[in-house]
Amino acid sequence: MNVFRFYLPEPIYINLVRDPVERVISWYYYIRAPWYYVERKHAFPDTPLPDPNWLKKDFETCVLRGDRECRYTQGEKREGISDHRRQTMFFCGHDEECTPFNSEGALERAKRSVEQQYAVVGVLEDFNVTLTVFEHYIPRFFKGASQVYYGDMGLHKVNHNAFKPLVSEAVKDIVRKNFTREIEFYQFCRQRLYRQRLALNL
Repeated sequence: MNVFRFYLPEPIYINLVRDPVERVISWYYYIRAPWYYVERKHAFPDTPLPDPNWLKKDFETCVLRGDRECRYTQGEKREGISDHRRQTMFFCGHDEECTPFNSEGALERAKRSVEQQYAVVGVLEDFNVTLTVFEHYIPRFFKGASQVYYGDMGLHKVNHNAFKPLVSEAVKDIVRKNFTREIEFYQFCRQRLYRQRLALNL
């Protein structure tokens, strides 16, 4: 949205990224968790429940067997409005160049978007650094965020998925080979965050 067109003040853009492979593993098990389908059944009563064999299928089997949902093919375009496999889509925009999976064009556009539009892009795996940068770069909204977060650490397992088993590094390495540009984007955001932290001279 072009806010200047409507004479609105420029918003402060922030976001959060996560290790791309851990992210797809987490999504894989999230959509198989029992509560996910309980919620969907309440919201969409006419939607049929999925095949129990699909629900029980683990990520390692899915990858090693080459099942459709666990094939991450360079340049592939997914039908529909969402593609939960990648993070660059959230930064790249709606241009046709942003659609192909793991593409150079989407990567470069996403990087430019981060540099030109985002005050801070945090990193889930470096959440303490993320909170520090949020607090100092955007104090109006994040002053005292670390204190609030660490004060509520007793709640840290609220979003923990007990149905998500460990995945071997060997299988993760197979997936990483097809996530090269997604990983590059993640590392780009991480390096930028650490440069922002360094600039604070704390």
